Amino acid sequence: MYVDMRKETLDDIESTDDIKIPEDPLERVIGHDNIMPMIKIAAKQKRNLLLVGPPGIGKSLLAQAISYHLPKPSEEIIVVHNPEQPERPFVEVKTRKEIENELLEMEMAEGELIDPQSAPDAVAERLGFKCVHCGEYSSAYTSICPKCGGEKFAHINARRKHLGDLLGMFEMNSNNLKVPQKRVTTTRIINGVEEVVIYERVGGDEIKVLDQRALEKRRQMVEEKPRNVIVPLERKTFIQATGASETELLGDVRH
Repeated sequence: MYVDMRKETLDDIESTDDIKIPEDPLERVIGHDNIMPMIKIAAKQKRNLLLVGPPGIGKSLLAQAISYHLPKPSEEIIVVHNPEQPERPFVEVKTRKEIENELLEMEMAEGELIDPQSAPDAVAERLGFKCVHCGEYSSAYTSICPKCGGEKFAHINARRKHLGDLLGMFEMNSNNLKVPQKRVTTTRIINGVEEVVIYERVGGDEIKVLDQRALEKRRQMVEEKPRNVIVPLERKTFIQATGASETELLGDVRH
């Protein structure tokens, strides 16, 4: 059971475990109940707020707590290199939605992860996952098949899997083929259209598939202009607060 410090007294508290500390900083303030609604409205609408009173009544404390109720940042500011006029870089302002879409495209550019069993047989063999003798799948870094005891890479060219022209040319032109390979380039037919696809071994038990879109995105990412984020999207909210005496306020002194 937790004690509400606004309603209970110290006699109702047996230990500090009975005191629940609210997550909202404004809820930790005891008193000033009459101005709490106005403070939350000012924070939500990003309006100015004037707090007047003698020292020590919690004006600065309330100002610090307001930042918790500020709207979540929705834009990011980026400085992009200008190759024609380096001394005058471009400034880009991107919304949260635009940034989320870019991150999604980058994830797609990284390729799709699949299990070795989902890859074509010839690809799984060349990447070192599938035994050419019995067809058993195992770690790419295990040269001896755990099922049949045969050497997985000894007769890799004995079984030809015609997976596309590029793979066929790769098989014929590679005299000193080292296995397992890190990547295999081939083609596949998607909706009646032939496209280049690359299968990359990732770690010891997964394969990354890079299709035309992922390869093009990788190329663009490599050629992308240098940029620097000066105001990140994920940043801590804050408020700007100034203090003044009643005399200064009556004298219309700006802060």
